[in-house]
Amino acid sequence: MPVALDYYRITPDATDAEFLAASKLYARAVVDDRDLSVSVSELEWEISKRAKRRAGAVKHRDGVPKTVSLTWGYFETHGWSGVAEIIRHELIHVHLLNTAGDGSHGAAFEALADQLDTRVTCDRFSDPKWWIVCEGCGHKFGRYRRSEVVKSPESYRCGECGGSLRVEAGPDNG
Repeated sequence: MPVALDYYRITPDATDAEFLAASKLYARAVVDDRDLSVSVSELEWEISKRAKRRAGAVKHRDGVPKTVSLTWGYFETHGWSGVAEIIRHELIHVHLLNTAGDGSHGAAFEALADQLDTRVTCDRFSDPKWWIVCEGCGHKFGRYRRSEVVKSPESYRCGECGGSLRVEAGPDNG
């Protein structure tokens, strides 16, 4: 881990302002420790209380990073250490946008993710409303919105094996 977490640790009873303050302090420490091309103070920092699939995001305009968004639900389920990992993940995006104009999860991202002890994808932290299940291989795809495949699974095939699909309600959608 690039920077000790305990100094910045907050608990789920933190206010939004405390959460964002700790997140920015931790981000500055990571940037300084790893010499990333990120100006934490020039970025807007926000909390998403609606996101269900992403733990964080970098919003950018014309390849210029503008905002780092962190998801409160991820904090509630994974704690401060989980959010710290997401902060490192988002800092990599900002760094690569600044240095290479590349906000993807490509090879450069993967190399830095390894160095900063973070992953390319986050763990699921909320239950999907629907599961798309392949009749052939049993592969399950979570869906949080009533998309076309949820409405008409018979019109689609499994991307893994080509099998038929069916929809199952998630735990909070039954």
